[in-house]
Amino acid sequence: MPNASLEQVQRDLARRFVDAGIETSMLDARLLVCAASGFTPEQLIMEQATPISAVALGKIRGWEAARCAGVPVSRLVGSRAFFGLNFDIGPAVLDPRPDTETLVKVALVLLEKQGPDADVLDLGTGSGCVLISLLDRMPALRGLGVDISARALRIARRNAHIHKVRDRLGLRQGRWFAPVRERCALIVSNPPYIVRAEIDHLATDVRDHDPRIALDGGVDGLDAYREICMRAPLYLKAGGHIALEIGYDQAGSVSGIMRAQGFSNVDVTTDLEGRARVVSGQIKKTQKGV
Repeated sequence: MPNASLEQVQRDLARRFVDAGIETSMLDARLLVCAASGFTPEQLIMEQATPISAVALGKIRGWEAARCAGVPVSRLVGSRAFFGLNFDIGPAVLDPRPDTETLVKVALVLLEKQGPDADVLDLGTGSGCVLISLLDRMPALRGLGVDISARALRIARRNAHIHKVRDRLGLRQGRWFAPVRERCALIVSNPPYIVRAEIDHLATDVRDHDPRIALDGGVDGLDAYREICMRAPLYLKAGGHIALEIGYDQAGSVSGIMRAQGFSNVDVTTDLEGRARVVSGQIKKTQKGV
């Protein structure tokens, strides 16, 4: 499509996505044209008549085939918007999703209760989207992100630099609490919670592109919750809180796991679609040191 305008390319791309059965055809086309041209969505509106460059058109044609084959837009362009910020992603980390913004909202409320000296531990930090979003909203907050994947930590470190919070964020490699030596006011996590037998039946954008280690919650999907909740009291300050993202049908199970480990004020928060999304709790007793 030589000398085509950005608007023409976007419309053509959207039609091809409709033919491929992609429900978000217009949105996906706009995002890909923006990524290829370097314009923001707002700028694209003003530049619709601008001819697309050969380089940008080449990128779009490559992305078009991959998107029609089921590759998510965020995986194609290497970034995802989350909680008002843009995060680099890669094969080693989960693609941040709007549902997880509920975890950030709950965490902000709990941190406000903890006062100005609050600090937060993010287990399985991945891209760092949850932790960095918290640090961005609370300029005095300090945080520690832990992940078993060195590749994930490199992405989190890059995002911390992009959003200028690197001086308040520590990153350590290890399984859950293994590299942690200090106590904190809040523990957050979006752990693996998919039942192992169900992973192969997930939507292709999740099954084929999110790292399996970040999905696999064990035989019943609850392995990570048991391990985290069992050890969390040892890493929380007196009166500290925990907030965990959950699957849509896990509220009762995870609430029970928390209570069994001594947490009180256990609460379930729903996401924008009304589904149970976050379970939180508070530890009151002073625990034996780590």
